Amino acid sequence: MRYRTACIVVLLLTISSKSSAQFPWQKPLPPRSKKAVAIILGPTTRKEPSRDLNIVWVWGIDRNHEEGAHEFVKARDLLVGLLEAVPRVTIDTAKLFPTKSQWAKADLVVFYVQLQALKKEDFDLMDDYLRRGGGLIVIHAAMISSGDDVAKRFGLAWDRKTTRWGVLPIPSKVNTEIDHEIFRGFPGSIELVDELYWNLAGDLKEITVLATSQAGPPFALKGPPTSDQLDGKSWPLFWTKQVGKGRVFGSIPGHNLFTFNDAYFRIILLRAMAWTMNESFDPFKPLVTKGIKLRP
Repeated sequence: MRYRTACIVVLLLTISSKSSAQFPWQKPLPPRSKKAVAIILGPTTRKEPSRDLNIVWVWGIDRNHEEGAHEFVKARDLLVGLLEAVPRVTIDTAKLFPTKSQWAKADLVVFYVQLQALKKEDFDLMDDYLRRGGGLIVIHAAMISSGDDVAKRFGLAWDRKTTRWGVLPIPSKVNTEIDHEIFRGFPGSIELVDELYWNLAGDLKEITVLATSQAGPPFALKGPPTSDQLDGKSWPLFWTKQVGKGRVFGSIPGHNLFTFNDAYFRIILLRAMAWTMNESFDPFKPLVTKGIKLRP
């Protein structure tokens, strides 16, 4: 069988059974301000990308979380449905890992899946793709596949000995010292209701950290961590990495399905898509608020 369905790394994340959700008390934030979103989005000058684009969305099935978390299929359907509206963009999907043909045609590969252990031939396909300038986005559970080999491509990945997970404290800190287009216009802090992984494997010198978060107590909590429970450290939350000619974007948030319906997270994710493909964000802007409500 090509893909392994169980490994020690996955078991570490499934200490809570389906009958016990990790954060059942978490709820979506109130709708974002229409004015604040407009300021971050800025003016639009382009209606379509400069070229035809092929995006591959990689998905899987997670039966170890309660409904609303690690919803790989629902998130796939949501984002694919949105992206299909962008002119000159073609969307393909892959279960667990893209085929050789999909790697060859792709301009962007998005991993939102609890990634299986990768083989040498998988890394070879990914390396060839990144060397030629392909874009890569890894969201949340995609980093569960552990080891330095994964971290060399993704920027960060699970470490079986050191990595912990827990509540994402609010707020997170945006790295305002870097004028990066993915976070351009955002304030110095951002509120996201999600999960945090920290103490991941990877060389921080090889990534550009765009936002950070402190960590609270590991594993499940009955409520948000208090200020005295935070560790005072700055753990990477979003980052970029250059691999050959390829651009990589990593996002720890993505645990909760409702995160994908947060206008701020959509801005970050869609900007990252445009950035990894070296394209303008403008054609993707209408997707930020499609299907979601904003307050005045």
